[in-house]
Amino acid sequence: MTNLRERQTVLISTSLRASLIVLVAIAWAGLGLAASDADRPASRESRKQATERDGRLPRLGFRQEPHPTHTFLPLVRMSFPSVRGSTCEAWCYESDVEFLDVRPLDEGRLQLRHRWRSQPHVVFVTTVTPEPGAVEFTVRAVADRQRAQDATLPKSLLPLNLCFQLRPATRFQSQPDPYPEFVRRCFIFTERGRTFLLDTHRRKILHRFPTDDPKNNPPWVQMYVGAWRPVPPVQGKGWAEYSTDRYTVPIIGVVSRDGKSLIAIANGSADMLCNAWHDCLHNNPKWEPAERPPGERRWRLKVYAMPNEPDRLLSRVTHDFPQTLRLKANRAPMK
Repeated sequence: MTNLRERQTVLISTSLRASLIVLVAIAWAGLGLAASDADRPASRESRKQATERDGRLPRLGFRQEPHPTHTFLPLVRMSFPSVRGSTCEAWCYESDVEFLDVRPLDEGRLQLRHRWRSQPHVVFVTTVTPEPGAVEFTVRAVADRQRAQDATLPKSLLPLNLCFQLRPATRFQSQPDPYPEFVRRCFIFTERGRTFLLDTHRRKILHRFPTDDPKNNPPWVQMYVGAWRPVPPVQGKGWAEYSTDRYTVPIIGVVSRDGKSLIAIANGSADMLCNAWHDCLHNNPKWEPAERPPGERRWRLKVYAMPNEPDRLLSRVTHDFPQTLRLKANRAPMK
């Protein structure tokens, strides 16, 4: 075969089966498509060199899953060739947005578009970029002037909530174990270093479950704040409570059942992160830089998969998000 380049194909299934409506499969070997996105993180040549050095890039896919309270869930699927059983998904987004479309870009990337329901002239454009050992999600906001000629972006942009799901990851998912065993393998970084969630103080969710309910022994779900924020008081409402332990770097992850690998989601600005129901983790960044006009801000996070080496993960995250070093220096009182 001559002049092999990346091939991207879009497979559209019209099956009425509830499990899958749309599938976008990314295959590596053929034609690259032209991209209009301005947020390309690296040149084709530098990415080619990185791929040759560190192995194959993660493979991306997309599907729509029917849901009882939403028309469907738009799910970006990621599979990391260097880590067995690592296929995971990201629901984009558990927020006040309407999914518009998805299309493949060059270099194995995907582009998704969502409309802000409350301000329909605002469209969020997500670029999903595979790189060795990681997948980056970068979002920018644009004003849809076809919808309104004088449309402008609001000063405050919608906080997007990406729901990161590990149910498809056969070596990382909770099943067939009891859910607390999955929580036991989840971790954050505190002043004690890597800290597994069942080694943190987790407040019982007494407004939802009796004190002796299995879901409170230990609490199955919990929210955490950064060390630069005071610990919130007991909420007594909502889906979960806040732990009294705080994280030092916006990272939350899970170790594989055999202890050999990890998957983590990280960024440089999240004030809160959590483990929730359905094998999902949430760790959502702010729009930054905050002092820039809305159209110049970016919402950015990365998913990592690698051997179970927490120091290596920390090094990679602080390199990709150097602002995390400033967060650690801004410690706030506990209350």
